[in-house]
Amino acid sequence: MFIASFITGSFQANCYLLAREPGSDCVVVDPGMGAEEFLGEALKTHHLTPVAVALTHGHIDHVGSARQVGDQYGIPVLCPRDDRHLLTDPMAALADFARPLIEQCYGSTTLREPEEVVDVEPFSHHEYADLDLEFLHAPGHTPGCSMIRMVDAQFGPIVMSGDVVFAGSIGRTDMPGADPAQMSRSLSDVVWPLDDSTHLLPGHGGPTTMAQERISNPFLNRTVSSDFH
Repeated sequence: MFIASFITGSFQANCYLLAREPGSDCVVVDPGMGAEEFLGEALKTHHLTPVAVALTHGHIDHVGSARQVGDQYGIPVLCPRDDRHLLTDPMAALADFARPLIEQCYGSTTLREPEEVVDVEPFSHHEYADLDLEFLHAPGHTPGCSMIRMVDAQFGPIVMSGDVVFAGSIGRTDMPGADPAQMSRSLSDVVWPLDDSTHLLPGHGGPTTMAQERISNPFLNRTVSSDFH
């Protein structure tokens, strides 16, 4: 398994490249605002060929370059079904303070969809770049928020956790479209059951493991503890 990453935009979101090995096909995960500026060099450095874009959710800091990347390379954009509307209407999930930034970057707050969008159903599997991508539906941060799970023979389970869970924290639930009750259920029903050996690659910040978060993530532990008492 080969994974490369770089940080995009003012919100410092992680964009990941997933491949079996350097010099092979890859999946681009969460190409956020301005990602196209760095993607070409990363692909060239690692001799990768993009065959799909995969999105963990619809927030603009994770999908801001999805159309540009998808259309430039002629590849499908896999988007959680319940977040598809955010590809064209980013303000539906943002506070008004973000409007000037969106208008500055895109010239409008109404965007155009990628040419090819694949609606991702909850807990569905999709195969690209010789990888089996399982979309674990974990709403709360957004209605379609998902984590992308893979299993590698060498490294074991790997989860691109998007904005569901970070090292020491969880995704915000105070934004338009967010739901704290849904987030609590996602943490207890989807995140908590993950195996301790699971490597978590979040949408922001550095990597962690499920074993570490089970011990040290106060938000995860508080939510799960309250569900059982």
